[in-house]
Amino acid sequence: MQPADTTRASREAFTTCLRTYVDRSVSARMPVAEFTTAYPTQCSPQEQAYREAVIRRETASRMSAADARESATMEIDDARTNFRERYEMAQPATPPGAAPAAQAAAQPAAPTPAQPAAQTAAQQTPAPQPASSPN
Repeated sequence: MQPADTTRASREAFTTCLRTYVDRSVSARMPVAEFTTAYPTQCSPQEQAYREAVIRRETASRMSAADARESATMEIDDARTNFRERYEMAQPATPPGAAPAAQAAAQPAAPTPAQPAAQTAAQQTPAPQPASSPN
């Protein structure tokens, strides 16, 4: 018999909260920048409860406290990444070469990359020619 999942209720509460927030953000057509700023602070109470449940589960399995905290952080990061990607996938596609005006205005023009010195020298110096042997 498999042991009961002691994190199920807190995990479901956390992921339900994230799902609700992402769904509302998509429905409201929240700008990406606004979502990116607000998302990390959403569902904090549910996240904390889930973190504590994972740590309890892992330490009950004789995992060190540090490893249990790391495991909890990884599980939370995975959940947040999954829902952030859901939001990103729900965004309308931008045609190639057509950046939204606000995004284009916020990004400075990219400088042209400098050419490596070796490449510049090779362009200015002719390649060595094989020496001709006297006959």
